[in-house]
Amino acid sequence: MAPTRDFRYSSSCNSLIAILALALAAFGQQQSSSSSSSTTAPQEVVFSGYTVHQSIEAGGRISNVTGDEGMYGTLVNQHSGPRVLEQSLFMQANTHEGNLFDSLSVNSFGWGGDPENALRARISKNLWYDFRASFRRDQNFFDYNLLANPLNPSSSTPNVPVLDSPHVFAPTRRMSDIDLTLLPQSRVTFRLGYSRNNMTGPSFTSVHEGTDALLFQPWNTTLNTYRAGIDIRLTPNTVVSYDQTLDYYKGDTDPRLNPFFTAGIPGTGSVELGLPVNTAASQPCGVSTGNTSLIDSSGNLTNLACDGYFAYQRLQRVRTSVPTERVSFRASETPWLDLAASWSYANAEMTTPLNEFFNGMIGRTRTRQFTVTGPAQASQISNSGDLSTTIYLPHHFHVANTLYYWAFRIPETATSTETDWIVPGSGRCTQVPTCSLTVPISSLTPVATTATDNTSFNQQLFRNQTDLVWDGNKKIGARIGYRYGRRHFVHINDFTTGDIDDILVHEQTGLFGIWARPAKDLRLHFDYEHTNYDDVIFRIGPRKQQLYRARATYTPRPWATINLAANLLEYSNGNSLVDLKAHSRSYGASATLNPRERFGFDFSYNFNDLKQNALICFNDTPPTGVTLPVVTNAGVCSDTNNPLLTNGIYENDINFVMAAMQVKPIRRVTLRAGYSLNHVDGTTPQLNILQPRGTLAYNYHQPLASVDVDLVKNLTLHGGYNYYQYNEDQGPGPTASRYFHANNETISLRYAF
Repeated sequence: MAPTRDFRYSSSCNSLIAILALALAAFGQQQSSSSSSSTTAPQEVVFSGYTVHQSIEAGGRISNVTGDEGMYGTLVNQHSGPRVLEQSLFMQANTHEGNLFDSLSVNSFGWGGDPENALRARISKNLWYDFRASFRRDQNFFDYNLLANPLNPSSSTPNVPVLDSPHVFAPTRRMSDIDLTLLPQSRVTFRLGYSRNNMTGPSFTSVHEGTDALLFQPWNTTLNTYRAGIDIRLTPNTVVSYDQTLDYYKGDTDPRLNPFFTAGIPGTGSVELGLPVNTAASQPCGVSTGNTSLIDSSGNLTNLACDGYFAYQRLQRVRTSVPTERVSFRASETPWLDLAASWSYANAEMTTPLNEFFNGMIGRTRTRQFTVTGPAQASQISNSGDLSTTIYLPHHFHVANTLYYWAFRIPETATSTETDWIVPGSGRCTQVPTCSLTVPISSLTPVATTATDNTSFNQQLFRNQTDLVWDGNKKIGARIGYRYGRRHFVHINDFTTGDIDDILVHEQTGLFGIWARPAKDLRLHFDYEHTNYDDVIFRIGPRKQQLYRARATYTPRPWATINLAANLLEYSNGNSLVDLKAHSRSYGASATLNPRERFGFDFSYNFNDLKQNALICFNDTPPTGVTLPVVTNAGVCSDTNNPLLTNGIYENDINFVMAAMQVKPIRRVTLRAGYSLNHVDGTTPQLNILQPRGTLAYNYHQPLASVDVDLVKNLTLHGGYNYYQYNEDQGPGPTASRYFHANNETISLRYAF
């Protein structure tokens, strides 16, 4: 069955209680001498000529989860245990003339087991250097069990539900960045940097060879980036820069067969039958005559002419190097002209030798075993540049022009040798024992085939936008503009045969914007874009597109701010074979009210309306006794492989609401409470009777509350409570339920000066 996938942190609450008890005891003696001044801002501490501020918050979390822990890990992934929740240190030289540094800051959070933690540090000395470093660690966890789920029906014999996602993803990502700037205020400035992004950990995927088998792929990728640059200030307002970047990528993620649904074969061992188990549809095969189940009472396979795996692995080490050069400048030597430009060139090289091995049975091709070996390599030659010009005219006018160019080509060559061991005969493998899983490899004659793949993916993009802007006065302003674009897509499928996809798309866009401040406490902004395309690169690409953006900010009082915003995107393609109509509309409102020092209130609401409607051709035969309206009402499509025609409507409405309040009932106590809700409702054509609506219809509740109590000077006790509840509006289907609710408490002490 499915492997254990518990990649979480756990700890008893005793360690948390011990931390709080020790902290309270350490500061308990200060309680008797504390006064009302203990809640005021901490006084500055001066040490060796530096003003020092420091804080640390230590405590822990207590988490109690009911329901699907995989979904909880996907959305929240916080678990019990002690934590260093936050830490900060800031030092500033009082005279700005420190010995080794003038300014130092260190901030971190999440240490001890939170899914995300980070540390950022900066140290600098005036005129000499600026050094910055950061480290981030993310515990990625993804197990949405409808992803790649075969949705095995209960009518299958046997019934084998897939309760987790076959594509569980749970690696840990560690990201480091180091940057050093030398002589930051000089005419010549030097920059050096290094970044490392490493991702390792367990993950799962699947492969289709007759049936779909579960694969375990221990994730292992590393990206190292080296940076060097120089800035030369030719004049006070003209700077020329040169940057060199070297990226080196290593991919060593090699999947191999993982047990999921295993059956015995007498005298041979066992075989992996894969993820889809629907014997009525012959997945991985049907129940043979005289048997009532694919697996007998001894756990042995009853139909040996079945798709299955004895072994599978794919070794495909990837190595990529990407050197990039960039030259840029910016200048504003005259009061009527600003210039900025850049150009970059990159030449990437990638190699990936392949070694793939399969042993089992692929019934449709009668393949008993195969190997594929051979090297592959690709290059990417990329050029990109931009030029921005702003010309200032009389009477509050200026003209802004931005030109952008990007071109790349990716030639690729792969030579592979495939060796197949195929059982003689024609048609699907059904005859036992002449064609079955038990046919010895030694009885078959291997056939080797060599193939060469030589293709290239090329694209050019040119875009120029010109705007005439009028800043009339503090009350009103406007702009009108035009954008022209040209995208040339060339895909050489085969250099030998001349099979080429060549598509040229022109775009023309009209632009308009206006902003106004009719009163000092009211600001309005509106933008509009209309684009026409004369062709499309992919089938459901738009031919017409409109974009509307509007926002308003109202500040009736210094302590009250109200924001309204709308963002509407409409696009369509009137081709009779596509008939695309789609939109993405977002409306939002928010308010922040702080009428008194001891009271504050925040509120926000956002509504997203997504819809896409296009004709699709498909092929589907529902199981016996099942009626699917999308199949029954389908029209006729000219595609013989996909003869059914329907309107592929996708709709999704998302409502998000949030409210939060902060109150200080007495001087030493701060109370906070809040609530947020995501309500989602949507539809799409149902092509599988077992398919639930999943994330098209769910509610996600997140109420919270916290209290801060100033115990003594510089010491605060914090208690927080979060509740999470995820629930779909329809049943889970043939999977485990994705419903969960969780109670999370956080208790900590914060010491700051």
